Amino acid sequence: ELPAEIPQTEYTLEERKRIEEIKTSIDFMDTQTTVQYGIGAQRHMTEFADSILQKVRSKDGGQVGELLSDLVIEIKSLDTDQLTDDIFSKIPFLKSAARSLKKLKERYTKAEVQIDRIEAELEKARMDMLRDIGTFDMMYQENLNCFRELELYIAAGKERITEIREETLPKLRSEAAASGNPMDAQLVKDFEDTIDRFEKKIYDLELSRTISIQSAPQIKLIQNNDRVLVDKIQTAILNTIPI
Repeated sequence: ELPAEIPQTEYTLEERKRIEEIKTSIDFMDTQTTVQYGIGAQRHMTEFADSILQKVRSKDGGQVGELLSDLVIEIKSLDTDQLTDDIFSKIPFLKSAARSLKKLKERYTKAEVQIDRIEAELEKARMDMLRDIGTFDMMYQENLNCFRELELYIAAGKERITEIREETLPKLRSEAAASGNPMDAQLVKDFEDTIDRFEKKIYDLELSRTISIQSAPQIKLIQNNDRVLVDKIQTAILNTIPI
């Protein structure tokens, strides 16, 4: 569904030149015009949208959440305050205190192994997400490129349609009416049908442009989610574990 209103785009001199080149290439006498026009830009957008979908499907933020939960469980399992209280309460009884110290050491050793494993997995996840964050920057720029490319084709097509409807068609209708030849009238009708089909093609390009508009915030949302998780991982690695 098209947005209710898309702001008028300002074009650079280079883009304006490109629009004129595209307009010049539009040949309504060629039956392939309404089929092939802008198809490269559309295919580019479709493939790009598919790549975003694949990226979303491959994301597994739940794994990081599970690792952070496991880390909290391991840290809580130490219960160092309770063990310390037990040791000091048994100082007069050296054997009992020694057993408590040994128990504390064993618990720390066991927890250390698990925490080291979790830390390694978190670090790997952090590096993967940092790479993804950089990838999403490139994807955002690529989406912008797709959007601008579609914009140029849409602008060129609309301008060409306006020229045809305001200049060429009135002249062709007058000539057909003056000749009185049914074949001339049919040629004008065929030409009008071609213009109508071309307008529908422009509408298809506008739909592809809408996909690009909708993709931009999606890319940023996924990227921001990764940033939040990276911050949580770094807090765990740099603060929670050492403490």
